Amino acid sequence: MKKILLLMAIFLPFMLNSCGDDNDILSSQEQELVGEWAIVKTADTPNDIHYVFKKERTGSRRILVNGEVTNDFPFKWTLNGKTLTLDYGTGQQLVLEITVGINKLHVVYVATGATEDYQRVVKPDEDDD
Repeated sequence: MKKILLLMAIFLPFMLNSCGDDNDILSSQEQELVGEWAIVKTADTPNDIHYVFKKERTGSRRILVNGEVTNDFPFKWTLNGKTLTLDYGTGQQLVLEITVGINKLHVVYVATGATEDYQRVVKPDEDDD
């Protein structure tokens, strides 16, 4: 019995360490999303809108006027396939269908069917936290 308890005591730290949160690991698709994206301006998009996605699965939707952030709406994000859900923490969620390309992000707002295109402004370095 003592041997079993001794073995359990030895292996317990390893077993607990292996039960870490797998949600900390970003998929390759999530890694492509991380960074800052600016709306591609058209006649229908008078505002300068930026989405910022951080690797901690947080981010914000920013409205800029003359290059200055006038509104900043923080959110937590999850990505399941092409479905991106932004949770603003107020009981309000925004569901988007996205396609990520080389420095391009195509967004379809599920509730309305409206579409927007974004281009990458900033992609964080791999070493940045």
